[in-house]
Amino acid sequence: MTTSFTPAPVPFGRAETMHGLFEWCAGRWPDRTALHHRGRDTTYRELAETADAYAAELQARGVDRGSIVPVLLPRSPGLFATLLAVLKCGAAYAALDLRWPEDRLGELIEHLGGPLVAAERGARWPSVWSPPDRPIPGARPATVDVGADDACAVFFTSGTTGTPKGVVTAHRGNVRLFDDWLFTPLDSGAVMPQALAATWDAFGLDSWGVLFNGGTLVLLEDTLELATKLRDLVAIHGVTTIFPPTAVFHSMVDSDLGAFAGLRAVGTGGERLSARHAARFLEAHPDIPLYNMYGPVESSVAATCHRVRPGDGPEVPLGVPLPHTQAYVLDGDRLCEAGESGEICLGGKGLALGYFKDDELTARKFVTLSLPSGPERVYRTGDLGRRTADGLLHFEGRADRQVKIRGHRIELDDVEQNAARVPGVGACAVVPVTGADGAYEDLCLFYTGAPGEDELRARLAERLPGYLVPARVQRLERLPVLEDRKLDRRALTELAARLRTTGAPAADSTLSETEAAVARILREIIGVPSIAADVSFFRQGGNSLSAAQLCSRVSRDLGVKLRISQVFEAPTVRGVAGLITAGAES
Repeated sequence: MTTSFTPAPVPFGRAETMHGLFEWCAGRWPDRTALHHRGRDTTYRELAETADAYAAELQARGVDRGSIVPVLLPRSPGLFATLLAVLKCGAAYAALDLRWPEDRLGELIEHLGGPLVAAERGARWPSVWSPPDRPIPGARPATVDVGADDACAVFFTSGTTGTPKGVVTAHRGNVRLFDDWLFTPLDSGAVMPQALAATWDAFGLDSWGVLFNGGTLVLLEDTLELATKLRDLVAIHGVTTIFPPTAVFHSMVDSDLGAFAGLRAVGTGGERLSARHAARFLEAHPDIPLYNMYGPVESSVAATCHRVRPGDGPEVPLGVPLPHTQAYVLDGDRLCEAGESGEICLGGKGLALGYFKDDELTARKFVTLSLPSGPERVYRTGDLGRRTADGLLHFEGRADRQVKIRGHRIELDDVEQNAARVPGVGACAVVPVTGADGAYEDLCLFYTGAPGEDELRARLAERLPGYLVPARVQRLERLPVLEDRKLDRRALTELAARLRTTGAPAADSTLSETEAAVARILREIIGVPSIAADVSFFRQGGNSLSAAQLCSRVSRDLGVKLRISQVFEAPTVRGVAGLITAGAES
């Protein structure tokens, strides 16, 4: 196989819209299982009929071509039927996370201004429509003329102004990938766990990429469940393919490398792939293809792909453009030569339509350039990179303060501006905390002013999604500055690193054997010299991935299976040890 994947672009073969691709599969394989959820199978025919009935109801409630429908539903067959129904109406969906703070959700719903909100019964949003348990049999929506350039979804990302920005994507961005998809090829019999949130455009990789090609989705509660249950998913459900975010893939390699056995393909993306973790995977599973994928939401789901090789070297390439996609490295408006660093700019049918209700930002980030092939609209990613002589694109960092943590795109300004709005806060600054492999693992907020550290973190949790709330909040008498009086961010970054590994509690000699085992596992996972037995490990450098790794390690080392939800309810050394003791005795 060559070092790149560069198929020649071809016209869309089966459909020009996302729901058109699904309908093609439902017509060809009506009795095949599309979704498996909590012990129940939903066939392609059942899902198609339910989506039709929902679409008819949505049309009766005023959803038509060009509408945007906020969707706040848990992962279930009803969610997928609702998303398809919205698309059949010619509308676009904006999937929002039920775990986000209510104020933030309310602001986004008002900003979108859709005719209704798709949510569960009892939701307090205006104009709520809830998927009926028993849709009207045989109901069908009126036909709507929807094309490749129509909007299909709005995805919100962290913004530099402290307010999230909405990226409006088009059907063509998904169809360009899933009409003929290398990851889950047509009628491949792919069975994939569906674990990514619909709020993330990469949701298409472990959902639409399967449903548009005749495969089966096994619906999970969240991505962390994938990290702890892969062995069972392969053995019980026949899972063949997975797409964990990069940070989750790293966690799975560290916790249970053997769990990948039996898979036919693994893909990952969302941030820089660790060459060390990739090498460990390939050594253990040389016959399972591992794909590294790259692409911001402004380029719809994915822009480049690379099958990882043992000889890739100290850094894993981003690869080459996917079908109907162009990737350039530019110095301003000039194309860079091979090996020369510049800004990665993307073009092709994957490009988003722009930012929702923000023409100024759209004009600044989506520009038309005169390239050797002629004028072309491209998106300036802000990512730095280079293209090597063999055509492979490599990532070299950012040109701004945006970072990726566990797959989430985070503007540090977003966190700082929200912190500055808390009464009593003076100066504040956020820095990312780097892990052993060089990837950003968490945020640390430094500030001056009156609120206590726990109080400030709680106030931020009321305003921001969990992934934007800093793992550590540290009050200082004053923030360090340079000679020109500008903030010394390097000093803060070094301080954050020291706080992560120093000032830890002394080892507790009163720990039981089980408690000592839990403490050892947590120290290794979090990377700290010591850990308090009665303090939440989330306050000592841990995060949700740490909880998933802990469950895997406890199962492997101590022979007791824990649910992540149990760990969240008892997130201390003694709490987890109590769960282990109870599990061992039951």
